[in-house]
Amino acid sequence: MQNAALPIEFQENDTPGIWPWVIGAVALILLTVSVRSDLKNIPRSLSRQAHVVAESAGATTIDLHMDGRDLALSGTLNHGVPRDALVTRLASIDGVRVVVDDMTEFDPAEQARLELSSFKAALSSIDFSQVAFERGSASLTANSRSALLQLAQILQAYPQYRVRVSGHTDNTGRAEVNLRISRQRASSVADFLTDNRVNPNQIIAQGYGATRPIADNSTEAGRAANRRIEINYVN
Repeated sequence: MQNAALPIEFQENDTPGIWPWVIGAVALILLTVSVRSDLKNIPRSLSRQAHVVAESAGATTIDLHMDGRDLALSGTLNHGVPRDALVTRLASIDGVRVVVDDMTEFDPAEQARLELSSFKAALSSIDFSQVAFERGSASLTANSRSALLQLAQILQAYPQYRVRVSGHTDNTGRAEVNLRISRQRASSVADFLTDNRVNPNQIIAQGYGATRPIADNSTEAGRAANRRIEINYVN
């Protein structure tokens, strides 16, 4: 009797489940997030290093901006800070690719010139013709306050500058009396300014009597013009 052949069954390979794909996708996402985080941290790290270098060099007023690995410099460089040496040190930071130098250099002489020009312009904007005195005295009129308060604010804003307060009269009366009155009136203006928090060292008060007329003393209009206070910048 012949034995019947047993059928041989071949099992097909099981189809892979979804989990390997899920795990792979999650791993890819985590890797992408990690890479992006590292890329963000690179410019932050470079920026911190650049600020340390700038501060150690005394360049405390410039602006530093990282764009990826590119470093842009702007703002005003402090006087006395070697520009080329600073740029070289920043460019040598490991990871910095390019240094773009758009800095301007502080020029003390130019700065002083601009400040003086600004002070003189502010001074000339005040109408000192408002400054007047009670008849025959050195007492300021109420209308004098506005112009002198403006002057006080300007002198406080520019403590490095001085002004000369000059008192003048017409030629009516004795010369010695006119000189005394002109000095008293100049002193009254100076006292008003110091009472309003102006440094006394910023004020020189002088009286000239009738020795420096600006108009004809033979007319009432001319005499009125000569009875005046002048306030000018003193080098």
